[in-house]
Amino acid sequence: MSSAPKPSLHQVVEAILPGDATSDHVYLLRRWLREMGFNSDIYTDLEASAGQKGVLPFSMSALAREPLVIFHHTMGSNMLDELNKAGIPLLLIYHNITPPEFFSRLDIMVAQQLLRGRRQLQEVRSATRLALSDSPYSERELVEFGFEPTGVLPIVLDESQYDLPLQKELFAKCRAEGPLLLFVGRVAPNKRQEDLLALLYHYRRVRPEARLVLVGGHGETDYLNWLLRFADRLGIQDAVTFTGHVSQQEMVTFYRAADLFISMSEHEGFGKPLIESMYLDLPVLAYAATAVPTTMGGAGVLFGRKDYEALAEVVDLIIYDTTLREQLIAGQRDRVKAFLEPQVHGQWRDYLEAMGLLAQAQAIPGSFEVSLG
Repeated sequence: MSSAPKPSLHQVVEAILPGDATSDHVYLLRRWLREMGFNSDIYTDLEASAGQKGVLPFSMSALAREPLVIFHHTMGSNMLDELNKAGIPLLLIYHNITPPEFFSRLDIMVAQQLLRGRRQLQEVRSATRLALSDSPYSERELVEFGFEPTGVLPIVLDESQYDLPLQKELFAKCRAEGPLLLFVGRVAPNKRQEDLLALLYHYRRVRPEARLVLVGGHGETDYLNWLLRFADRLGIQDAVTFTGHVSQQEMVTFYRAADLFISMSEHEGFGKPLIESMYLDLPVLAYAATAVPTTMGGAGVLFGRKDYEALAEVVDLIIYDTTLREQLIAGQRDRVKAFLEPQVHGQWRDYLEAMGLLAQAQAIPGSFEVSLG
């Protein structure tokens, strides 16, 4: 006697990329869905996701009869247009879209894709049964676009990816000289790496041996080249390292070796490096923009004005005042618990239960109906 087929709940995402927070989140949700008894696959643009295993090419023929599809919205997407045209109900997970004005002078094509992604939010509102976001900041955007109901599902920090041995030679090199400042994030205008360079310039007046490591892919080469020229004009080129993409072990080593995580970013939909820093006991000093305050949740040190001379003094205080440093690390350890798997898994299960997915899937193997309540 053959068993009834499992109910399906598939995910669609524009691209799966190594080291990408959204991609890691998609893989984790697939594991959770399969553990809950769903048949769950990831559909994506294989060309954009070159070399990534365990994903399938986006196909409307494979998804056309699905009662619900999870779509991760990160930018303008032909896939989203096709799903919407077919009238497929969506569980939308919004990872925020960088405002296009950050790219309008640098890359008009990227700016147009970002603008398109924001316009698509209006177009898929009626097809969306539930709209989730990474942060309360992003949820407010969903509410402004008219989505209902909405909720927050934070990015999860998978502890197994961070409890790694250090790369000893890299760690020794990082610790060999003076205080080390760290930022992790793609090289992009909204991240404002130039402000980090300016801060380093002023901090080196206090600690001439101070250095800055910028970990992240170099997607925007024009911006990167401008940053390199800017560092040269400031006379700090030998104190700054742009690593490009690094392995997970290398990234963990940088976190462990650094003295302070510093962010000047002016747009974050969530800010996964913030929780990575908190988990790895690295104090955080961050510009209080967009999602940063809610992600930090009162932990770390936030600032609202980019006064480089004053910030240089704060940097030095956090690094060398042992009591303050220990207090910051203790607060961050408590805060990061909200982003570990047990906490977020429970939130995800609650959302699926509220939609009637789990109960109906168990009652009628192979199919379900989506509750709007």
